[in-house]
Amino acid sequence: MQEIHGREAALAVLTDPTFVVPPVPPASTGVAWLRATVGRFSSGIEYERRRGLSVAILDAIPLEPLRHAGGSHPVAVLAHRLGVTHPVVELIRDVAQAYQPGTGDESRADTAVHRLVALFGGRFDEPAAARIGVLVQACEATAVLIDRTRHRRVDEVLRDDPPVPATRRQATVTATVAGMTVEAGEVVRVPLAGDLAFGAGPRRCPGRAHALALVAGARG
Repeated sequence: MQEIHGREAALAVLTDPTFVVPPVPPASTGVAWLRATVGRFSSGIEYERRRGLSVAILDAIPLEPLRHAGGSHPVAVLAHRLGVTHPVVELIRDVAQAYQPGTGDESRADTAVHRLVALFGGRFDEPAAARIGVLVQACEATAVLIDRTRHRRVDEVLRDDPPVPATRRQATVTATVAGMTVEAGEVVRVPLAGDLAFGAGPRRCPGRAHALALVAGARG
């Protein structure tokens, strides 16, 4: 896998519609269903619709209470704001460890997804996936950001040691980026740091403000 180097090249890839998130196969249950049903791994019209669900969930969570949330895990804080009364932090962690394809124990994640779907209405549909996805996206990344900013400024951490150091994009056509040829179908690794720590373009993380509010809350 080739790696994109430099901010301008990374920005060019992140904002170029011919570079898409590597697709995942369809699935009807478990963590594979979650990947196939959230905006994170979607493209085109499906991405727009599913992103809209996630944005609506986040828009319903006011920022000010997050800035006074104290030391609770970010998933617990957000779940409470979503009206979830059952403890879900460990379930979300079980999903998060295998959320990216090929990265963890999928059987453990499958069990957690089934329990979460039951808590969120019992239907394997896009609204349930969006709620789970928002919590999964906030799980390790936000917790790590909070931990790394205990003794450093947020902007320094995002510049030098971001919790999500890179993302992946797949070229749909052959392209040249910063003098590097990327063949159609090839997947590249795109660094995320500084003002790109939350991505850029139409796939920029919609939870940026909430993550930073949670960081502020944890810092007191």
